[in-house]
Amino acid sequence: MNIDLRIVVGFVLGGGLATVSALLFRATLNTTPKRAHYIAIVAAAAVIGAAAAVWPPSLVAAGALLAMIGVPAAAVDVVEHRVPDWLTAPLAVGVVITLVTAALITDSAPSLTMALVGAMVWGGVLLVSFLLTGDPGPGDVKLAPSLGMLLGWLGWKWLLTGIVGSYLLAALLAGLGLLVKRWSLRDGRIPLAPPMLAATILSATLAA
Repeated sequence: MNIDLRIVVGFVLGGGLATVSALLFRATLNTTPKRAHYIAIVAAAAVIGAAAAVWPPSLVAAGALLAMIGVPAAAVDVVEHRVPDWLTAPLAVGVVITLVTAALITDSAPSLTMALVGAMVWGGVLLVSFLLTGDPGPGDVKLAPSLGMLLGWLGWKWLLTGIVGSYLLAALLAGLGLLVKRWSLRDGRIPLAPPMLAATILSATLAA
């Protein structure tokens, strides 16, 4: 299958996973979702599916999990400034299972080791920041290990790219938020899960 066809198939499959994403989002949100929320979820899941189609085969299943679970987690963060535990926990378990399985099939023990290191590094960075400053929120801290595992599998370069990229995207989001007055400025906080997810997708796709 050539790469263009893989991207098309991934886009379609990602759009299909958006149905599950939307259901998880609706079940988690404390308020009534708007049509714009569903449109954004479908678009994001489809884009992640298209991106994951060009990733190494060992990471495609993890990409599907990001489309299915990571997207609604990020969407809830945008709407309610929280990342639910009942989404981050299964995402972490799912990523662990897919990467351990990939390591056993492809005999990639070094990659699995780096994945675990990636989880500890990104999770550790946010945990220290949370303990010292209270930011980011605990949900972001719990999301970080899943994303760190995926990028750690690809190596230090892409792990660091994802971490730094998430903060750069967050800064850009903050700037845009000031322009459109979308984010609350009372506590100076912006949703970090979407930049974290986007930076992970971009880093993994560039690595591929």
